Amino acid sequence: MSRFVPTNYFMAQRWAKEQLQGTDIDPSAPQFLLQQLHDWDATHLLLHNRDEMPVDEVKWWEDAITRLLKHEPAQYIVGQAPFYGRTFKINKNVLIPEAETAELIDWVLQEMPASPLKVLDLGTGSGVIGITLALERPNWKVSLSDISPAALTVAQENMAHFNLELPLIKSDLFENIGQRYDLIVTNPPYIDPDDTMAMDQAVLENEPKLALFASEHGLGFYHRLFKQAGHYLTSSGQIFGETGYDQEDSIQKLLHQTDEHAQICPRYDVAGKMRMIHAWDFSNAGGR
Repeated sequence: MSRFVPTNYFMAQRWAKEQLQGTDIDPSAPQFLLQQLHDWDATHLLLHNRDEMPVDEVKWWEDAITRLLKHEPAQYIVGQAPFYGRTFKINKNVLIPEAETAELIDWVLQEMPASPLKVLDLGTGSGVIGITLALERPNWKVSLSDISPAALTVAQENMAHFNLELPLIKSDLFENIGQRYDLIVTNPPYIDPDDTMAMDQAVLENEPKLALFASEHGLGFYHRLFKQAGHYLTSSGQIFGETGYDQEDSIQKLLHQTDEHAQICPRYDVAGKMRMIHAWDFSNAGGR
């Protein structure tokens, strides 16, 4: 990698582009780094193109591009990520929020009433689901749970940033949950540990494996969830969750084997692959 000579932001981006040339790294990543670092949109980045890059930022920029070249996601480098029109703090103890999770929130807000609900963000990670639901529906009582204390620390920082005080629960699934909810939303681990060859290198090397992989060919978390859900949902309780694109048949079969009364509705992406589910009527409790 050639050394970066301190200059303006335009030249800094051009130097970064030269370093990334011929790699499989997203060419827009350097622009993303600058925009997130300075809270600029694309227009303001253009307006600052001829500004001199401060000396203390030059070393950071060199290090950031070096980390990009090692397939570290730009969101981890800058320590934050945009989601649902807001910016959330993240680190390698939590997943990077993706567009599918925003679609899950859209679906929840579309399907569920705006009236007061008790809501659990199960496996909250950075808290993006629970915090977003709490901000979009201020009359919902939202709790956040996760097995990872490090993830809950990130969620706590994000709650403080948005001036929220939501219950945080350290729990392996329902282990420390003592009440019923009208709505459970989850982006759980659902990847088969044997499928690593098909995964993006940046995800595999940087994102927390605890949040990615599940036993039983990726269905272990959902197996436990479906088995216990009836005890933690109200009579009209609902579950919304993200799934693997290749799990449509297996997850529906698992649900009906685990709870013969439960109902399930899949949701598909633009390629026609199932990416999320809506389930209800656990233990013949009703619920839609």
